[in-house]
Amino acid sequence: MLTPEEVRDLLVPLVVGKWDEGGRVVLEVTDLEVVVSGRKLDVYLDVVAPDGRWSVRSERDNSDINVFNGSPPEGLVAWMAQSLRIELFEWWHTKAKEAYARKQGVRLDG
Repeated sequence: MLTPEEVRDLLVPLVVGKWDEGGRVVLEVTDLEVVVSGRKLDVYLDVVAPDGRWSVRSERDNSDINVFNGSPPEGLVAWMAQSLRIELFEWWHTKAKEAYARKQGVRLDG
């Protein structure tokens, strides 16, 4: 069974860095934290966005908890990283309009 820190170490190389949405917007993930509570898994991303610094929470579903089972398949870790990217850009584009998105992000510099 992997610890949250070990899962973090698996995700960091795939998640931390600048993410370019095809020239429209660039979001930079500077760090991440993995938090487990029972069978619930949350990933907190520290993000530098065009309008400042944010902490963005991604609530993962029960199937993602399988990443903690011993030695997770590379495909599962890559899928989690890709889904975090998709969710982060979705948050960026909806944070001003959708209540759920507003709750996901906390501004760190404002």
